[in-house]
Amino acid sequence: MSLIRCAEDLRYGRAVGVIGGVVRQGGCKSMAHAATQALRERIALKQSRSDSVTKLSHITRRPMFPVQTKEGLDRLQQLIRTHPEWRWQVDKQYRYTDVAQSLLALLGRERDDVLGKHVVDFMTPEEAARVSRLLHAKAGLPYSGAISHHLRPDGTTVAIESCAVPMHDDNGALQGYYGIAHAVAHFDPMESESVYRMKAIYDTAPAALCLVGRDGRYLAANTAYASIYGLSSEALVGRKMEELQPGAADFIRKDLKCMDAGVDVPAHEIIYRSKVYQVSVKPLLNLMGQVTGITTALMDITERKRAEQALAETNRQLEHYAMHDYLTGLANRRHVDSMLVEEVGRAVRDRHPLSLLMVDVDFFKRYNDRYGHLVGDECLRTVAAQLKSVLHRHGDFVGRYGGEEFVAILPGTDVVGAVKIAESVLEATADMNMPHPESEYGRVTLSIGVATLDPFSASWGLLADAEALLYVADQALYAAKLAGRNTVYSHSVEGALFNA
Repeated sequence: MSLIRCAEDLRYGRAVGVIGGVVRQGGCKSMAHAATQALRERIALKQSRSDSVTKLSHITRRPMFPVQTKEGLDRLQQLIRTHPEWRWQVDKQYRYTDVAQSLLALLGRERDDVLGKHVVDFMTPEEAARVSRLLHAKAGLPYSGAISHHLRPDGTTVAIESCAVPMHDDNGALQGYYGIAHAVAHFDPMESESVYRMKAIYDTAPAALCLVGRDGRYLAANTAYASIYGLSSEALVGRKMEELQPGAADFIRKDLKCMDAGVDVPAHEIIYRSKVYQVSVKPLLNLMGQVTGITTALMDITERKRAEQALAETNRQLEHYAMHDYLTGLANRRHVDSMLVEEVGRAVRDRHPLSLLMVDVDFFKRYNDRYGHLVGDECLRTVAAQLKSVLHRHGDFVGRYGGEEFVAILPGTDVVGAVKIAESVLEATADMNMPHPESEYGRVTLSIGVATLDPFSASWGLLADAEALLYVADQALYAAKLAGRNTVYSHSVEGALFNA
């Protein structure tokens, strides 16, 4: 059954159902004022109804539920008893055992042609399949306002609305159904052609579309939607969404709660079989403004998500390259300057000491001249890895500041601790024993300047404090080189600035 037909049925307050089968939607309240008003609106819209319809104008036009209360069942039974001219009866296999003459006239058939036949024998294959599934799913329940579409011998289609109650034997076993039925509308060839055109558009739409009843069962689905689950559209109708999507029942309950309150349900994403779908849901309302179902549209956004992830990864890499040195993988000068300002602010705020190491590879120009730039680059990578290995405490930060110079930021470290760490760096470099024939030491060595910021000293501002720390560390490094290299020198920020 197409979504268009389902939407029309639900819009006029009729749940999509069948003789002997229902879609859970609402209760039966005959003689109700609101129901009568809805029926009158539908009559005005159609502008033509047979006299038979007016005889049953008090039948409820609300969305159809199985009848669940004793009061509703009593009213339904009374309604059936008072209209024998529209009565029908089927056995537990849904084969006709009795049909009123008025109903035979609607079907355009003789009594002998109908008795013993299954209720789906006068339907299209598609409609018959839908009805059969609903009959099986709703066996043994009374119902009202069920719609089924029947083929007449002249090729026209009649929509019949039914109300029925189950029959049981003395032991409570189901024996069949008895109820009443009347015509809802006839479809002429021109109207049918229009419906089929609309159905074709719906079925071939690239978006995955479906209609779900309040009980969570599929009322309709197009080809794109059914293909997600590897099924046909017909095979989905009557099944619960929960069977295919575990957890869907909770989403449906929450969505209906929002819709009943007049609140829009935001679109969301789901992942199914490695594909990502954007799900949009909207309520389907009847003439009384009641939510009778949920229309759902799924858009496959898998490729878009992959493109977004690829773009995010590219941006992450670009951000990394913008903040790191391409040769050593350490933070670059820009990143070091940014981190230093942050750490100075934290040190001043928390009253913790902060130290800075300025490290330089001794006689590196001579090393490059002797071995070439490729070997020189490898030397820098080795020194960088050694620095990271030694300076591994939480919060320690190492970066390449330019050329053969490196900087290490040591939060929470006073001058004594910083000097000890610097000496450990010199020892680790010596242990590498990298040959350097152009150095008086015969191997690669480092000179290190240490500067420590006293958090209790007067602050000149974060940027000024950071620049002062760099300046003092550079002065200490210069002193270490003057002292013969391969050594450590330290200065306090306040003292070095005063002496300068």
